[in-house]
Amino acid sequence: MKIVLATCGSRGDVQPMIATSLALKAAGHDVLLIGPPEKAMWARQLRCPYMEFGQDVTAFLNQVENSNSLRSNLEFNSFVRREIDVQFKVLPRIIKNADLAIGSSLMGGLSSISEAMKIKYQYIVFTPQLIPSNFHPFIAVKTQTLPKWCNKLSWGIAKLLDKFNLTFLINQNRKRMHLEPLSNAWDHIIGDNTIVACDSQVAKVPLDVKPNFIQTGYPHLDLPGKPLPELDRFLKTGTRPIYAGFGSMPPKEQRRNIPLLVDAARSLGKRIIISKFWKEDSEYQFDKDVFFIKNYPHLKLFPETDAIIHHGGAGTTATAAVSGVPQVIIPHILDQYFHGHQIYLSNLGSKPVWRTRLTAEKLTSALKTALFSKAVKLNSKTARSQIDKTRSLKLMVKAVEQSGFQSGTI
Repeated sequence: MKIVLATCGSRGDVQPMIATSLALKAAGHDVLLIGPPEKAMWARQLRCPYMEFGQDVTAFLNQVENSNSLRSNLEFNSFVRREIDVQFKVLPRIIKNADLAIGSSLMGGLSSISEAMKIKYQYIVFTPQLIPSNFHPFIAVKTQTLPKWCNKLSWGIAKLLDKFNLTFLINQNRKRMHLEPLSNAWDHIIGDNTIVACDSQVAKVPLDVKPNFIQTGYPHLDLPGKPLPELDRFLKTGTRPIYAGFGSMPPKEQRRNIPLLVDAARSLGKRIIISKFWKEDSEYQFDKDVFFIKNYPHLKLFPETDAIIHHGGAGTTATAAVSGVPQVIIPHILDQYFHGHQIYLSNLGSKPVWRTRLTAEKLTSALKTALFSKAVKLNSKTARSQIDKTRSLKLMVKAVEQSGFQSGTI
């Protein structure tokens, strides 16, 4: 079967699609992954068939000053609109011979293009929060403890406002393709037979969600770890450290977090490894209890730590869970608030601390819970024993094959 997968986003959006593509390729399918241009070399090094597409997402994120500002939200919306316009112009030529098109993240035009070309289509979400439900709010809402009627209202308001935004944009393109207009673009994008690529130990699909979905578990990419003697020495010459990394958070915001992270770790007698997404040196660069790291595989590093402080992206959350390590989530956008709340409810970590409300006292308190709560440590170890990475990828391949070879659900 010829399968074209397409994604647009940060590394956290691309990496699980590479894992999915490689699993489908290993199963004998003819696979092509379309994604951001800056990830092309990395994907090809992993022998994933890859085509550059759209704008440089990393460059866009790197120039953001404050991800929670109105200006940044407007710039992001403009970015998405430009991306969707390009999708309608270019994707028809790329997917024309495909048996199945699979979208994820910001690929808002793929469902309509597939419909026009009569190509089977499927969408992958890496968090249940992307599927409308009364049990969680629309993804842009930060508060996760609202009553069901408020959650329902948030989806209704989002649908109404989107009529003048992405739904309007997509309908303009659909008109040119002689397709009927959509009343709700998002329902059309997630489509039928949606794959929910999230471990149930982190978050289950709510009971009121439409029946045509399969929850496969998160598709981990087992990256080869390059020899790093400095890291090996750091790990061996002291107590187990904690890890802190914030993935898609703009680098300028990440640098501002460093003093809080180091002070919280030191106040509890812990050493710390900090993931670095910027070029400049830090004032802590040569401190013996602080180690900066860049692009090291989480699956190899996390099991060597006592706690993970992170932004709450789907991939980092899933990797911390499968590693059996307690989590402290500092969300700053979108589904990260949902993941922070779910990790807290599942007793796999402390109560999340919003980035906009982060203080030394709150971070230290949350880290103390992650490090010393017996229940959190026990539940984290239990989750590790229950999550099967190999089975998750097999379920992913099965779900894709089922959609491609016939209609219906697994």
